[in-house]
Amino acid sequence: MADDITTVQISTETWRELNGRKNPGETFDDVIQRLLEEGGE
Repeated sequence: MADDITTVQISTETWRELNGRKNPGETFDDVIQRLLEEGGE
């Protein structure tokens, strides 16, 4: 993980979507990085 940490506000719906995409042991940062690499699909 990067040394710099930024907090962003997201809706509950978005949180649920991200949480549903997490694999065991992953962080939200891991999920977002994977989505960015996949082109957001």
